[in-house]
Amino acid sequence: MKRIFYKKLLKLLKCNGEAYVVTIINGEYNEKNVTGEKLIKSKETIFIEDESISDFWDEILNKIDLNKGTHTSILEDNTEVFVEYILDKPRLIICGGGHISLSLYKIAKILDLDVTIIDDRIEFANKERFPDADLILCKDFDEALNEVRYGQNTYYVIVTRGHKDDRKCLEIILKKDFSYVGMIGSRGKINFVINNMLNNGYKKEDIEKVHAPIGLNIGAQTPEEIAVSIFGEIIQVKNKKNSSNIETDILKSIEEENDLMALATIIEKKGSSPRGIGARMLVYENKKLIGTVGGGSVENATYEKALEVIKDKRTIIEEYNLSNSSSAKLGMACGGNVKVLFEFIGE
Repeated sequence: MKRIFYKKLLKLLKCNGEAYVVTIINGEYNEKNVTGEKLIKSKETIFIEDESISDFWDEILNKIDLNKGTHTSILEDNTEVFVEYILDKPRLIICGGGHISLSLYKIAKILDLDVTIIDDRIEFANKERFPDADLILCKDFDEALNEVRYGQNTYYVIVTRGHKDDRKCLEIILKKDFSYVGMIGSRGKINFVINNMLNNGYKKEDIEKVHAPIGLNIGAQTPEEIAVSIFGEIIQVKNKKNSSNIETDILKSIEEENDLMALATIIEKKGSSPRGIGARMLVYENKKLIGTVGGGSVENATYEKALEVIKDKRTIIEEYNLSNSSSAKLGMACGGNVKVLFEFIGE
């Protein structure tokens, strides 16, 4: 059922851009151990891994607060659940294909973002200039922006060649869902665009969502430095969310391959540790792996346990104390604790 569950999750993320995944990490229902059972809630859709405990899930959903995002919750009956607010792969939509866009695109691909380039000039919107872009639209900005996917994990950067196109892009973007929108330009140019929009009925609270001047104030001058300052601001906004991501490679591997696997997920972190809640590593029976939960000896311990989980065909939870002497032998003496969920994924 785990494979079916993750296939469903991938489909819902593609459709809706977001989903809540709830995992029981300690609990019993009708004297049956239900640790590891999972549920997805995405917009109006609820998918339960095991329908025979649907009544139990009704009770859980009435007790937990999904608005808290990714968190662990202990309920009155001592049932413990891990709630994840999972977002689709982050999407960067760059309006304009000039020098700064080129540097932004290069950084975005290093960070594994889905990148869309929009420009109405073929010399600035083509595959030769942006060979690894996920989508290139050589069209008027208003037409292109109404074609692209958007949602809570979408980041817009407006770097067009003039205030007319800046305003056109901004007016369309402010009507959509997004995590971030930033607009480049001198203070004079920015004030011209914003004041023009305010005079035409746009609300101040909508305009205040725009990061302008764009980027962190680090004294950036070259296109590459400006791109770094913009991405610094995007990362700052991104990491304020209490959310998780699952690497696309992990979900696609579960969907497309029939090998026996184990998925290791950090579900709790206290104190210092190499990776945070939601970090994942997928281990195959043939010993291949995708993803990371921290690197070094920490990762090796998780990797070895994942191979045991595949052999035993079970779901378990392991806790690693990163301060005690046994953990120190693993190279994990950085202080704190992590709890890892290991899920067996069969054929």
